[in-house]
Amino acid sequence: MPLRVPPAWVLVLIGLILNVLAILMSSIVLDELGDEIAQLNESKMQNQYSIQLAWKSVETLERKREALLQHVQLSPEGGDEQLQQALQGQLQYWVGKDIPAFTLANLPELMMLINKAQQTHRDAIDEFYLDNLSITEVMQALNDRIAWYKNIGLFLQVFGLALILARDLARKE
Repeated sequence: MPLRVPPAWVLVLIGLILNVLAILMSSIVLDELGDEIAQLNESKMQNQYSIQLAWKSVETLERKREALLQHVQLSPEGGDEQLQQALQGQLQYWVGKDIPAFTLANLPELMMLINKAQQTHRDAIDEFYLDNLSITEVMQALNDRIAWYKNIGLFLQVFGLALILARDLARKE
């Protein structure tokens, strides 16, 4: 029994349908995945910016520590009251707690407050960094899906074109 080949118009129709499917897949699915990657990349950049700000805060607190040590070295008993209040206000803004007088006796407590504030910023840096690692993993998975869809789309296009060209081959026979 001879092999029956479908009419040429059926092959062309199937080829056109496959090409339309490939176009729809690339215009809808790949665009959506690309949008997801763009949003994730934006979150990653915001986290990176937050990391930079947190590092600047850690460095600023270290400068405050240096200024505090210099002040205590120059005035072990506190010195000028107005200067004392101004310095306490500055440090309170960065530490977020009430600040004792800048005296030699209070130095361990002042150092502990600065250390805790710095550690809070370092913990935030760690969280942002770990979040960026998670985002990178998700982005990699999405890129893998995009590559898979592109390969499927390319296959559908090539196969569809082959079916369309089969019409021409059927005419030559």
